[in-house]
Amino acid sequence: MKSYILFLLIIFQWSFAQHDAIYAIGEKLIDENKLDEAKIYFENNLKKATNNELKIKLFVGLAETYKLQLDYNASNKYYTEAYKIIKKTNNIQLEFLYHVKMAEFYRKRSLHIESVAQLEKATVILKKNKIKDLYLAKYYNRKAALFTEYFHIKDSTLLYAKKSLKLAKKLNDKDNIFYSLLEIAGVYEREKDYETSIKYLEEIIQFAKSNNLLQQEADAYISYIMALARSNQLEKALNVALYAANFSKKHKFYYNEIIFNENIQNLYFRLNNTEKAYEYLKYRSELTTKYNELKKEELVLNLETKYKSKEKDNILKINALKIINKDKELKSNKAKILIISGLFVITILITFLIAYFLRKSKKANQKLQFLSDQNEFLLSEANHRINNNLQLIIILINNQLEKSDNSENIEIKKILNKISSIATLHRHLYKSKDKKKIDIKNYLHDIYSNFSDLFKQNNIISNFEVASFKLKIDDTMYIGLIVTELYINSIKHAFHNQEHKQIDFNFKLENKQIIFNYQDNGELITNKPIPKPTLIHQLCRQLEVDCSISTTKGFQFTFTKSL
Repeated sequence: MKSYILFLLIIFQWSFAQHDAIYAIGEKLIDENKLDEAKIYFENNLKKATNNELKIKLFVGLAETYKLQLDYNASNKYYTEAYKIIKKTNNIQLEFLYHVKMAEFYRKRSLHIESVAQLEKATVILKKNKIKDLYLAKYYNRKAALFTEYFHIKDSTLLYAKKSLKLAKKLNDKDNIFYSLLEIAGVYEREKDYETSIKYLEEIIQFAKSNNLLQQEADAYISYIMALARSNQLEKALNVALYAANFSKKHKFYYNEIIFNENIQNLYFRLNNTEKAYEYLKYRSELTTKYNELKKEELVLNLETKYKSKEKDNILKINALKIINKDKELKSNKAKILIISGLFVITILITFLIAYFLRKSKKANQKLQFLSDQNEFLLSEANHRINNNLQLIIILINNQLEKSDNSENIEIKKILNKISSIATLHRHLYKSKDKKKIDIKNYLHDIYSNFSDLFKQNNIISNFEVASFKLKIDDTMYIGLIVTELYINSIKHAFHNQEHKQIDFNFKLENKQIIFNYQDNGELITNKPIPKPTLIHQLCRQLEVDCSISTTKGFQFTFTKSL
């Protein structure tokens, strides 16, 4: 009898070990960012699974996979399926884990009140039951995350992160080790103890590398770059950001790639390399647009494929019904009344089927429209943040102007006007329905308005004549920068003790050619060379135009370009 009981116990333990091993393989695919493979793996094993505990874990695995792909509806569906089995089997351990997972599900979507409610349900279970260390480590880790993001209590974050780390190390739970260390590093970073924070983050990155945790490694670089930048290690932060951007691009972490390119842009600005900063600003904008369009196209394709497949199945079903009815008609004339009745019933069914699928199609279109609106909102939010960043730069430069000597003011104003020119372009692009072209007159008039105070201060008469027509974004930006640079150079170098100071600017479109003409009546100083407009020549190369400069009567700059 004892031998029989021992045999059953061994079989029982072996069965549970098998279940854990099946789930662990799926978790490893998630850690390696092989999300499509993970979905197929979990779905295939669900078809074969007979054990309820294994089914729960497989449903949770599917929910986690869809959550990482930002498909929250599908994720919630599989969490709900898992919870149904949990309540049916009264599995306390997995019910506790379910509430912890749902807390993270809501936290990832910034629904912190719902996330707190889920953790409170887990806390009630914990007070009445002894919970496995593996699930307890995840619980402490998510509590630490909420104390960071929602309650903003650093001591509590540190307390729960250390509890989670202790259990995770004991269990060799790599995912929890990583995120516990990340929370601890975040606490030190917020306390401005950057040295300790950087030390933790370097340990985290090395840990992720050695365990092939690709997504986690990409996440750690975000915090690492921020800590380096805040500790003024700008060159190192830039090198890490460049590496992280390539790493994310290689592994198709599109969202991380966008963040790293934003970091690179900001770091180049801080290192006074504006040319590179503008280059990455433009690339980041393109990447954001491409990412949003990719998601939208992917969703449309999936919906169309599903709809066409169902429509085809329905047509086959209808044809099969018609064939059956015809066979019945040929077999017996006596069944005519029944056949007519059957056809009438089938017609009604077909009508209901068509109505059903039209309704379903309408719902799918509404969902697509909702997602489209969300994408437009995200793009609008990104543009809004870019505009805020540019305005912040302008405010900081204005503050510096107030603090600096008069001798430094001209150079700072020169930088300020160039940034204002780019900010103006972004504002016009953001407001315009056409994202490829901008009305040149409105844009150049805004640049001209930025110089109105300087013209008044220097007693300069300015004539501004610009025709209204649309140009491509890149051409518009370069022309705006040329105008800005010419105005700055005239104010700074052209006029020397003159009573009559005048600047004339004319820009028009004739016979599909744009004609640019800028002139001032400044006087040349003998034996003093005219400053070479290097930046203007570089901008002309970008426009692919040959410019002409004349100093016979003041200064005149012209070029033409075919459209």
